[in-house]
Amino acid sequence: MGVYKKMYSIRRASVLEKMNENNVDLMVFVPGSNLAYITGHQFSPSERLLLYCLQSNGQGSYIVPELEKTTLNVTDDDRIFAYADEKGPHSVLQQLKKQLGLIRQIGVEEHVMRLFEWKFINELGIHQMMNGTMLLKDLRIEKDAEEIIRMRRAVQVLEESLQATLPSIKAGKKEIEIAARLEYEMKMRGSQGTPFSTIVASGSRGALPHGRASDKVIEDGDFIVIDFGALVDGYVADMTRTIGVGSVSKQQREVYNVVKDAITQSIRRIELGMRACDIDAIARQIITEAGYGVNFTHRLGHGIGLDGHEDPYIASSNEEKITSGMSFTIEPGIYIEGQFGVRIEDNIVATDQGIKNLMTMDYELIIV
Repeated sequence: MGVYKKMYSIRRASVLEKMNENNVDLMVFVPGSNLAYITGHQFSPSERLLLYCLQSNGQGSYIVPELEKTTLNVTDDDRIFAYADEKGPHSVLQQLKKQLGLIRQIGVEEHVMRLFEWKFINELGIHQMMNGTMLLKDLRIEKDAEEIIRMRRAVQVLEESLQATLPSIKAGKKEIEIAARLEYEMKMRGSQGTPFSTIVASGSRGALPHGRASDKVIEDGDFIVIDFGALVDGYVADMTRTIGVGSVSKQQREVYNVVKDAITQSIRRIELGMRACDIDAIARQIITEAGYGVNFTHRLGHGIGLDGHEDPYIASSNEEKITSGMSFTIEPGIYIEGQFGVRIEDNIVATDQGIKNLMTMDYELIIV
């Protein structure tokens, strides 16, 4: 058995164990990260129905359009129900119902399943439904060595791409030009796309935590918040750096140093067994004591892996403890409305050997 095939076999067995523990007869997966996690198949949602139904006895069933049939790499426990466009997915419904038999409790991906997918599976005769995503949370939150390797490669793409883009950042350029160059550099280094819209927010737009790249022209004295992600072998890396252009002010430097101190101290003090909310509190206290508490308007970080945002969330409301295998961002920020913003973000992995920062780029203020 190949390495990857064995990996997906182990994951599938773990999901089946969780299903049986929770009396779930059937899990239905839609295109997305959970399907990729247990099968390795990377599908995006489309207007054509595509589902993977996993029974508690280990039998799997794919419902796919004919044009996707040849892309599937299935196990001996999987069956394929393919349908032609002109007939639609209901043409295989009765065959699937016969295969599944009596289904009492079904697990669905509550936050990603669409209505037309739900309508289809509801016709199978469902007695009870639960949020099956929770069954996978504990499995996905603990990254294995291969997952960490993939995220590390994605981080390398980000760092190299930013370095390659820096010479093109200057007054007179538009934010969208910088974003386009950055995305080009990432793709040339192997990124399969971007897990979210690239943020290039200069000047007063930097005070927008999610300031997607716009037509705004970069000016001398601007701070530019650059938040971008890479996708390598299905895994995400997420990085933010704030770049100065020309003659930045004393206040800008002071605020930058507060954020720099917040991320440095937060990462330095993370330990296994520490609560996520206590990590958030470290950065929040530093920023508050500097007089900018009201300007730090979001949680300190979020999990990363197959998704750009997943568990664990490094937030004041999360009392979950950091355990080996967790991967997450640390990204403190200060946003002064109408003036500028500063954010710095790194990617962290908790291991049995301690806390590892996947990033190698330091926090010294870069001025172009």
